[in-house]
Parts: sequence; structure tokens; C-alpha cells
Amino acid sequence: DEHDENSSLISDEFTNPHKRRKMVEKRGRKFKPAIKDIKAPELEGAADADITLVGWGSSYGVIKEAVDILAQQGVAANHLAIKWIVPFHGEEITEILSKCKQVVIVENNYSGQFYRYMRSETGLSVAGHIRKYDGEPFIPHHIVDGALAHLAEKIECYVPYQEAIT
Repeated sequence: DEHDENSSLISDEFTNPHKRRKMVEKRGRKFKPAIKDIKAPELEGAADADITLVGWGSSYGVIKEAVDILAQQGVAANHLAIKWIVPFHGEEITEILSKCKQVVIVENNYSGQFYRYMRSETGLSVAGHIRKYDGEPFIPHHIVDGALAHLAEKIECYVPYQEAIT
């Protein structure tokens, strides 16, 4: 529901659609300057990594752990954690990722929603994807296995198999 400055409901044709549009536009104008107050994402890990893992939201910890495991195995990896979708730091993300050797998007869904959004904001395509859509969260070895598969085979989309707990 949309409300005006006095908290009066203005969400439907029987209230005030013109005023509703004005309130939506007012809120929209606040996004552009807000990006200056929100820190842009920064690359974590080796600057000259062979593979860059990009994720957003709750994938941060598991990707960070996977990067550490890859380092122990002698694989130079880094991580770009996107914390904000709106406003989106498209210019900064483009600058960072355009310097990376191989970019792989890690996300918990079938269709690559985050990737499609990022591509629409940056114009960047990536080397591959690690996707998991069985309702369970990633485990670090899923991402490690996916990263290694991308490096070895140049596959487009790696989907880890979830082990059943018996």
C-alpha cells in the first residue's frame, strides 16, 4: 500500500492515483543520492586470482570459506560480495569484474536471477555459474567443486549434488 505524507492510504483508484504516483516518484528520487552513502563492494582475496566468485546476500560466509579452502589447495581465488541490490553500484562492479580473469556467479536459484539483474545493470557476461536450487544452502565444498570444475573444464553451469543425510 502507498501512503501520503499524512499516512493516509492512497493506493487505489478510489483514493488518489495522481498523488500515489507523486509519492512513488518522490521515493525513487531518494535512491540516486543514497548510493553515495552506501559503500561499494570490494574484491576480497588475491588481486590476480584465477577465478572470482560473485555472490550476494547470505552466500557471503560460504563463499568466503570456499575461497580459503581453494587457497589451501593452491588455487588463487577471490570474492566479490554484493550487499545491496538497490541501489546497485553498477559502475564500480563493472570496473572490478572487467579486470578479473574468470568470473563465476554463485547463487541459490535455478534461473540465475541475480546474474540476469547484474548483467542488466553492468552489461557484463561471466564465464560461468554455480547454482543450487534444491532448497538447501550451499556447503563450502559445493562451491570449491564448482570453482575447480570451471577452471578445469570451462563448464557454463555447475550444479552440486546434495548429499542425503542418513
